[in-house]
Amino acid sequence: MSRLTVWLALAGVTAVGLAVRAIPLAATDFPVNDGGLFVAMTRAVQDAGWALPVTVEWNGSELPFIYPPLAFYKAGLLEAFFGLDIYGIFRWLPLTWSTLVVPAVFLLGRELLRSEIGGLVAALAYALTPVSFVWLIQGGGVTRAPGMFLAAVTLWQLVILVREPTLRRSVAVGVLAGITTLVHPGAAVFTAISAILIWLFEGQPRSSARAAGIAVGVAALVVAPWALLVISRHGLEAILGVPSNGPAPAFAILAALAGRVTGTPVIDPLAITGLALAILCVVRRRFLLPLWFAVSLFISFQYAMIPFAILIGLAAADLLNLRAARPIPRLRLAPTVGLALLGLLLVLEGALSATAMFNPQAPLHALTEDRREAMAWVASELESDARVAVVTINGWSSDPDSEWFPLLARRHSVATVQGSELLGRAAFEEQVRAHAALQECVIDASVACLRDWLTRWPADVLYMPNGQLDGPTSPVDCCLEMRRLLAADDGFELIHESSGATVFRVAP
Repeated sequence: MSRLTVWLALAGVTAVGLAVRAIPLAATDFPVNDGGLFVAMTRAVQDAGWALPVTVEWNGSELPFIYPPLAFYKAGLLEAFFGLDIYGIFRWLPLTWSTLVVPAVFLLGRELLRSEIGGLVAALAYALTPVSFVWLIQGGGVTRAPGMFLAAVTLWQLVILVREPTLRRSVAVGVLAGITTLVHPGAAVFTAISAILIWLFEGQPRSSARAAGIAVGVAALVVAPWALLVISRHGLEAILGVPSNGPAPAFAILAALAGRVTGTPVIDPLAITGLALAILCVVRRRFLLPLWFAVSLFISFQYAMIPFAILIGLAAADLLNLRAARPIPRLRLAPTVGLALLGLLLVLEGALSATAMFNPQAPLHALTEDRREAMAWVASELESDARVAVVTINGWSSDPDSEWFPLLARRHSVATVQGSELLGRAAFEEQVRAHAALQECVIDASVACLRDWLTRWPADVLYMPNGQLDGPTSPVDCCLEMRRLLAADDGFELIHESSGATVFRVAP
């Protein structure tokens, strides 16, 4: 392939990735799913005069500001110096970075496989798998998406470094790794583990040990000013005590075996193919990609999509090489069929990604304007010290009403989980229990369950969003029966009702 052909093909693949990522954002005028806590952190950076804040005010508490801050500085500067709307920044910046991951995967895949076609197919596979972008294009993707991009670029440079060690490239890798750490902690963990595997399998560990050591040292120097300041303020245990949101090991294994790691709403043939390719690599004693894929699954499925996509790219490159090596046309039939099937699987993956926003279970839904107006009513009418239970039927990680309520309503949401991880594992697990138990009461439409919940987690007010919470294919009203029961119960007083939400005051 000529250089022009390669770059035109990459531009097309990137455009496809942009298209499937932009569809959920085009359906709303607000950041998708989460991001409220990160907006509060951006505001804290601005209010501190661009110094690193000690704490961030969130949901009635002062949380230690121990999250890597670079993305918040970027968002804050875009608002302060370019006049951009903060919610627009949290809507479109994640999309931009998420799209840029696609060519970064091409560069990494091309270098690792030593194949331009392998890199292009890897980029296409990454562009189309839903889990590769579902969590990156959300409001919280303001940190996750650039973290993923930097991780891919760092690993691309690392592959070159371990094969041809130079001082200049060691410094470059170290700087990139340090910046990755200052953007997103999960991306830092993924980069570190991936780097160890690439160093062991792709380079000559003895000859590249010095170069790797220099890269680690440079990364430490980049991270040190922030890390030392945070440790001096809050202690090392505050950082180490933040719980991981990764999947349970048993769940990750079962999901991989069942073809459910790519984020599609059904068992995914491409995911099954990727698992089969990983097994085939092990049989052929090509251990890096299957081991990298397996380890990444335990960090997060979104990170696992990078080695997964490169596995797909490897299959395409091998099939093309096999086809080219067979001079007799009939002997080319098997690899040709294999390439055709792989192409069909990618087309199917694209179709599933394009319709992801219509899946109620996908966390790709945003607060509607009427629900934001209902939160504005809470901010202006309820007592400043009111404790509110935000009642929906969603899991905590896909519950935008609970995530944005502390920011937009400026009241304490008793069961909001986001932010509690900064207070340690015990606080986080308690909030997860509170949120799950509250939503279970609504699912069961049980007032008695709700009364029991209120004895454990007291609240003054119940806030229930109205309408379709999870996109156009979700139920017209999630909580109609519960709302009817509360309206007929003397223990709850209806104080507000609109198209956005119904609000009840809990009787003493």
